[in-house]
Order: sequence, then structure tokens, then C-alpha cells
Amino acid sequence: MTYIHSTLFMIHILFGTAALILFWVPMATKKGSLNHKKFGTAYKNVMYVVAGSGALMALIVLAIPLQIKHEYASSPNAEQIAQSIRYFWLFLLYLALLSFTSTRHGQAVLDAKDDRTSLRTFNYVTPLWLLLFGGVGCLVMGIALENPLHIAFGVLGIVIAIGMLRYVYNNHAAKGAYKLEHIGAMIGSGIGAYTAFLAFGARQVLENAGSYQLIFWIAPGILGTVLSFYLTNKYARVFRIQTPKKQDVHPA
Repeated sequence: MTYIHSTLFMIHILFGTAALILFWVPMATKKGSLNHKKFGTAYKNVMYVVAGSGALMALIVLAIPLQIKHEYASSPNAEQIAQSIRYFWLFLLYLALLSFTSTRHGQAVLDAKDDRTSLRTFNYVTPLWLLLFGGVGCLVMGIALENPLHIAFGVLGIVIAIGMLRYVYNNHAAKGAYKLEHIGAMIGSGIGAYTAFLAFGARQVLENAGSYQLIFWIAPGILGTVLSFYLTNKYARVFRIQTPKKQDVHPA
């Protein structure tokens, strides 16, 4: 099992590095252009590998923490350490879910366009509900452990999940709103990718920063939210997407 975990780790690092780079290419290229679509598809596929390998690694560590982190097995506080390891990897599992649902949603809304019927299936909405409940659990854990990182990302996950669910079940979204939903979802997946990198990939570098490392971990969420707000407002004007007026809304 240790060998499997190590192999997944190498895959996760390799594809994770690619995702961190690829994330910016669709952002910088013209929306709807060939390069935007090509690199966007590459980013999506890479993120699926990142989220999948991250989730599998987390599940393995949650099941046998001291076999994977064997250097702590002989510690007199082994059980307490194992619990701390589980808390950390449970958070990484949550980030993998956040990255997966956001990436999948970003592609699915493009495929569905203005017809959201195909999104209203059990298989599609189940991960969205899992993200919502996971966000609540992360928030509760953060409050109980007085951990600002868990609190911040618990709230973020709840907000993202509710936003995706509202979009899926909204019968009166503005025409072309899927374009803005796509942008917001892909930025959400980037938040998950960069947070996982800083919380895990760059952990050894940032551990010497003391309490300042929390700033680096939360920064992707804050910057991503600002970027999402800016771009969705920008492209709402570019694509002339407006929320229907109340008098224009008719029951489905």
C-alpha cells in the first residue's frame, strides 16, 4: 500500500505542476478561441488526474495513517499523531472534491449551455451535495479546532456548492449565463489546486514561516474570489448577459 501511495504521489505532483501552469493559459487567451478550448480541455483532463490521485492518496492515509507515515509509528503519542494526520488528509480530500466538482461543473455548463436539464441528474448533483456537506463539516471542524484555514475553506466550499446547485435548478437564468458560470467554476478549481499545492506541495518550504504560512494557504481563495468577481462582471458586459427582469420571468 505504501508503494501505491508513493506512485500516486508522484503522479499527483507531476500533473499538479502541469495544472498550476495550464490554469493561466485559458485565462490569458481569447474566450472561444481554438487555443482557449485546446488548453482548457488539457487543464480539465489534468485536473481530473490531480483530483483523483489526491482523493485516492487521502483515502489510503485516512485508513492506515501510521503505515504511510511510518516514522511516527513508534512514537509514544502515535494515536494522537495519527489523528492529526487524518485531520490534515481529510482536508486534502475535501480540496480534491472541491477541485473535481468545480472542474466538472465548468465543462458541464458549457456542454449544456442554456438547457440545464442534463445537469439535473442524481449522478451529477450528488458530488455537489457532498461538497456542500463537506463544507459544513470542514467549517464545524475548523470552529472546534480553532483552525482559520478550515473555517475559511468550509465557508468557501459551502458558497461554491450552493452557487452550483442554484445554477443547476434555476429555470430563469439569463440567456448565456453558462459562460459566466464556466468562468467562475474554473477559477474555483484553480483555487483548490493552488491551495492544495501551498498546503501540501510547498509545506516544507512554508513551515519556517510560522503563523504567516496561513496567509499563503488562504491567499488563493481570496485572490480567486476577487478574480472570479472581476471576470464574471467583465464578461457579463462583454457578452451582454443580463439577469431577466421580474416582469419578464414566467413560470417554467
